[in-house]
Amino acid sequence: MPTFLSKLLNRIFRRIITERVREAVKVIDDPYWRATTGSPLTTPWYDKRTELERLDKLSRTNPLAHRLISMTTDFVIGGGIQLTGNVWARKFWDHPLNDMDTRAYRWCDELTRSGELFIVLSRNPVNGMSYVREVPALLVDAIETDPEDLERELRYHELTRDTEGKWWTAHNDAIPIGTDGPAGRLDQIMLHYSINKPVGDTRGASDLASIIPWLERYDMWLEDRVRINRFKGAYLYHVRIENALPGILEAKRLQYSRPPSSGSIIVTDAAEHWEAVQPKIAADDVEADGKAIRLMIAAGAGIPLHFLAEGESATRATAKEMNAPTYRHFAHRQYIFEHILRDVVQVAAARAGKGKIQIDIEFESVLDIDPDAGTESAPHPVDPVNPVKKTKEPTPDEPAD
Repeated sequence: MPTFLSKLLNRIFRRIITERVREAVKVIDDPYWRATTGSPLTTPWYDKRTELERLDKLSRTNPLAHRLISMTTDFVIGGGIQLTGNVWARKFWDHPLNDMDTRAYRWCDELTRSGELFIVLSRNPVNGMSYVREVPALLVDAIETDPEDLERELRYHELTRDTEGKWWTAHNDAIPIGTDGPAGRLDQIMLHYSINKPVGDTRGASDLASIIPWLERYDMWLEDRVRINRFKGAYLYHVRIENALPGILEAKRLQYSRPPSSGSIIVTDAAEHWEAVQPKIAADDVEADGKAIRLMIAAGAGIPLHFLAEGESATRATAKEMNAPTYRHFAHRQYIFEHILRDVVQVAAARAGKGKIQIDIEFESVLDIDPDAGTESAPHPVDPVNPVKKTKEPTPDEPAD
């Protein structure tokens, strides 16, 4: 039985103990973690990890999310990539351990899904050839930057099975090959590329980041519709016995413990009444709700609804006009992805002692991403200065531009 002294001490120290426990919970609870390096505007790791986990799940289970990611890759890369201009670069590109022709598709998917690419370059100390591997953005929890320059990244921390994880050294163009700098001395470095990166942040953002809630809500909406339609067709039998004597109801329950099959005939007297009972679910006019959610998803992804197989939502002329913003987005992403590929090849060449090399990267687009081309599917030459604007093909009587 508590004494007067224990009650008094409990009342005095209860608030102090509560505050101490609350502070201890903050230390071990992920939402209160913050980055120890970089800008104060950097997204906390807990929020970034949650977002990446949701994106990974949606890309695997949600057809709309999967299609939006693959659609970007289809338009950006198209039929493949051609690299010309340097013999060593071509050897790097075609090396069996690199196989960049097919690896580029995975890179574009990951860039769209996660908003970032973490690429490891492993250099062969014998011949200087580099081999590329990827680290999922979900496993990189910290980026250490120069305190005086947020854009100068120094190293990256990867979550591994070890408690301490693993640090990867970043490539620094200011450190020439052959010096004592980390990038010149180490045989393994990491390259980091990102899209949709806010000013003051070190992490990129997925193209689907703004529509994650709507993709999840559309999943729940469809699941509810399937469940409701299933229950609308369900029914049960209600059997009523008039003036039942003792023991009659128990006998009838035992008799009808197995419901009659479809098409069977039931014969009863006037004292027994059968009735099929169905749920009264009035949820028929919901087409507009589903379309509103899909429109929010399409607007967030930057594509019109007819890109999601809803051709009845617009006429052919309207659809042609709606294509222009989408094609410009894909052309811009193609420019960024070309820069990423070019930088990877040039860094690998510099680490092999080849210096700055000249290469040319061309995308074999199987679809016309010219907004003025309408629904035509034949490829057109693209102006390298303005990828969206179609160049004019010379005629036999007219000199080329």
